[in-house]
Amino acid sequence: MMDALNGFQRLPGRRPRPVTQGLVAMIAAVLILGCGLLAGRLFANEAPAPVPSPGPSRSAA
Repeated sequence: MMDALNGFQRLPGRRPRPVTQGLVAMIAAVLILGCGLLAGRLFANEAPAPVPSPGPSRSAA
């Protein structure tokens, strides 16, 4: 019976650290989303709205 379980034993070495992997994944997601938002703002940079020229005030007319 013990021989049947030998194929399912863990390999020796470092154990996976799910907390570290989660933190790395969250940092990567924030960087990817932040860069995407920044790129979207740079590519969608439209010309600023024209400022209306000053005309005669209504009280002077």
